[in-house]
Amino acid sequence: MKGSILTYTLGLVVLLCSGAAPAKPTVHSIPAQIIPCDTSDCSKTFQEYKTLARYGHSDAMYTLAEIYRNGYGTEVDMRLATKWYRRSAKYDNPFAQYKAAIIYLQESDNQDVDKAMRYLRAADREGLDDATHLLGLLYLEGELIETDQFKAKEYLSKAFENGHQDTLNILADISQVKLDLNDKDIVPKKAPVSKPAPVGEMEVIEVRAPSLEEVVTYHIARLRRRNPDVGAATGTMLRGRTCAEMIACNTESDRERMREFLMSTW
Repeated sequence: MKGSILTYTLGLVVLLCSGAAPAKPTVHSIPAQIIPCDTSDCSKTFQEYKTLARYGHSDAMYTLAEIYRNGYGTEVDMRLATKWYRRSAKYDNPFAQYKAAIIYLQESDNQDVDKAMRYLRAADREGLDDATHLLGLLYLEGELIETDQFKAKEYLSKAFENGHQDTLNILADISQVKLDLNDKDIVPKKAPVSKPAPVGEMEVIEVRAPSLEEVVTYHIARLRRRNPDVGAATGTMLRGRTCAEMIACNTESDRERMREFLMSTW
């Protein structure tokens, strides 16, 4: 299987590199990871999000799912995490759709590849390049679904054009393999050596990222000022929202998990 994937991807490299340069991604990811916590403050935060989610705030539903998934102020509960990912996904939250898909793709009693693919396609339509990239790999790899090279090319091309880093990295690696196969004597270009900055000639500005507690406090206050998404007459209020406007939308851990699974089958 590895050989067929390599052959196909080499062709994809030629096709993609003949087009325009990668564009800026439409949905961005920032590190705002929820981690396990059992303090009274974390428990209070959990209760706040639980209340906001029940009032119908789809952002709170997504964050509550992350809280259950990671054990922040409560016990880890994947059943409830999945429940709240799915509820948030109904409001076209691409991060919730993507993470629900990850859960359904994994080998467990809850594995449901058809549901996972529906969520991934929905997240792709909302502009989440992580979902687009994963769809391309799934169609290319053919382990969980039937191989479809046309769809694989379609999704990977889209992810490439949007500048998705994982797609760029894969194609860059395959391009180097192609060069090595064509010419064993090719000497890779040396990376430019960066010169140290002149001492005493630059002003140093320290930038401190807000703590998770600060982000959570701001997010809860912001949700309290907004009307719930449930019952909105004009449809979802999430369309077009970026990760910069949300909490815990980082997908890096999920990408690593799926990357390890896919690579193990090659």
